[in-house]
Amino acid sequence: MATNEDMDALLVAYADGELDETSVAEVEAYIAATPVAQRTIAIYRETAALLHAAFPESRYAHGNVPGGIMAIGTVPNPPRRSLRIPRYAWAVAASLAMGIIGYGAGAFWPGRIESERDHMLDEVAEYHSIYSRETVHLVEVPATQEDHLKAWLGKRVDATLIIPNLNQDGLTFAGGRLVVLDGEPVAELMYTRRTGLPIALCILHHTGAPSTITVERRGDLNLATWNDGAHSYFIVGEADPATIEGLAALARKQL
Repeated sequence: MATNEDMDALLVAYADGELDETSVAEVEAYIAATPVAQRTIAIYRETAALLHAAFPESRYAHGNVPGGIMAIGTVPNPPRRSLRIPRYAWAVAASLAMGIIGYGAGAFWPGRIESERDHMLDEVAEYHSIYSRETVHLVEVPATQEDHLKAWLGKRVDATLIIPNLNQDGLTFAGGRLVVLDGEPVAELMYTRRTGLPIALCILHHTGAPSTITVERRGDLNLATWNDGAHSYFIVGEADPATIEGLAALARKQL
């Protein structure tokens, strides 16, 4: 198997149909076993489609390739399975895709740029900082429609949705909304409090090793997170770490 550094280039070549059968089999096995690579190749394929539209085959037929392109690792009329996108176009597109994925959709590979967990924390904090300031539209489905809310969001996150009772800590359940993290549905349950902005419990279908509660800070927000093996949970809000951790412990007992 290629190194992590080589795999980026292989995924680009795979999206453009440039690999031989042996390399195709290797890359497809890697993609099948790596969810992050599946998202990556989807972006590369969309990029390839856009580049094919921008650089149609007729434009580079009969020697009309821009000066210098043929000199870079190519020969006249090479056999190929598909249209080769100009290298300078892929260089630009690949660098853009690397930026989009690396800074917007998490790490390509473990330990690179940021971990998947760090990315999830960043995303949860970002959208909570926006939604928690809503007043009229704080939630999509109010607490008065709890049965409908549980059925709707439970189906989206593949769980029998339980709404923890956090009243003992001065929180009142207000309702919930559906948000999206990297194309995956997230159930966000909102709790209002007497003072301060609302606090949320977010639930994402995310298989992984069960973990204990940990607390981290993102800007003005503290987040407590844990995983039960099938779902990741986040308690997020503008409250001190001890309060957030206590709410997480109380919610976890009920889930």
